[in-house]
Amino acid sequence: MFGERIGWREHLRPFLYKELPAGTSWTATLGTLCALLFAVLAASGLVLAMYYNPSPDRAYQSIDYIMRDLPMGAVLRGIHHWGAGAMVLAVFVHMLASFFSGAFKAPREMTWIAGVCLLLATLGLGFTGYLLPWDMKAYWATVVSSNIPKDIPVIGEFITRLVRGGETVSGVTLTRFYAIHMLLLPALVAGFGAVHIYLVRIHGLTEPRPSGSGVYRFYPEHLLRSAVVFAGVFLVILGLALFSAPPREAIAGTLVDSYLPRPEWYFMWLFQLLTYFPGKWEVVGSLAVPVVGLALLFAVPFVARVRPVAMAVGVTCAMGIVYLTLMGFEGARSYGQTVLVPDRPLTATETRGLYLYVERECAYCHQIRGQGGHRTGPDLGNIVGKGRNRDYLARYIRNPQAVSKTSIMPKYNLPASDLQALADFVLALDFSAYRAKILKRKEVLRVHE
Repeated sequence: MFGERIGWREHLRPFLYKELPAGTSWTATLGTLCALLFAVLAASGLVLAMYYNPSPDRAYQSIDYIMRDLPMGAVLRGIHHWGAGAMVLAVFVHMLASFFSGAFKAPREMTWIAGVCLLLATLGLGFTGYLLPWDMKAYWATVVSSNIPKDIPVIGEFITRLVRGGETVSGVTLTRFYAIHMLLLPALVAGFGAVHIYLVRIHGLTEPRPSGSGVYRFYPEHLLRSAVVFAGVFLVILGLALFSAPPREAIAGTLVDSYLPRPEWYFMWLFQLLTYFPGKWEVVGSLAVPVVGLALLFAVPFVARVRPVAMAVGVTCAMGIVYLTLMGFEGARSYGQTVLVPDRPLTATETRGLYLYVERECAYCHQIRGQGGHRTGPDLGNIVGKGRNRDYLARYIRNPQAVSKTSIMPKYNLPASDLQALADFVLALDFSAYRAKILKRKEVLRVHE
């Protein structure tokens, strides 16, 4: 009998028809969703690998070929790109659900630890994968990320060279990341996934409060729920693949004056965290906080004994990651391409100040009436209303800390005439007396060429 040959009665039937707690919620489908998304990524990645060339002089062009010439290539790459983000999100949400339901408690400690390893392997896939398009974002985000291990005492430089395959991000880095992305990390995900599933089947799901009656089995009830959830998620991914091409920037090496390197959204929180620890404190944001956080994540089953405290810490960490991610996207918005000025002829010194404002990238920190820049510093459209004068502004721009000890603005040791010109331009931003008009950055710079 065929059933005997495949071990149906002894092995497969007990596996498929294992009864689960009757009150099992839909969140239990998250684990199956992660596994199915990984299968989608493995299948789409296999096809993409057949047409991708992992070399600096061919990588960007091979993506062009996939997107433009390969039948359904754009859709396939879209599925892979958006599916990768969906898998990271699914693994993160699955871990949160397991944490808040107490799924890490004995005897499930190793189940939790295997899940943490799966999260790290998934993030590793994302980290190695976003270099492969070899565009500006891929290159510079990898440069910044691979610099982080340098802060590790003694072995930091060695780790950075090991990651890059040399002193700088180069073609060796690209082929190394490609090999890790295609071979090592998928094997780790499959291995940790198998261990995780085995432990779940051995120890079962976290027992919920009884909320239903009847039989609830892995097959067909649980797999049916999982199929419904997966179908919904996959339709969203497919819709994005059809109607929203993966974002792509200029080829690596292109010179863009105002370019800001930013990673994929799931690493944005870490990049934003680094901005709060400048100079000698950078090691705190790049190493200390992530290492302590990772250690706590592994130690959850052994330290989260007091339920209210554990829940409070978990909520705080989750909200912190969400907040840092949102702030990272806010900081990544395009800036400095337009300038708001009063709709009147500017004087010679005001025009000089406008040019300096644009040329010195003041929009990196300042907006004008909420437009054109970032919100790190005060909005310059409000300065007139504060009653500042030319001398005060010139002194502040030259040495901000001499005027206000709490200022984080850098010093600008410019000639006195330029300091006065910048001050005059700021004072010219009086929109109570004049309507506003928008100038483009290129226009301002072109006038002074």
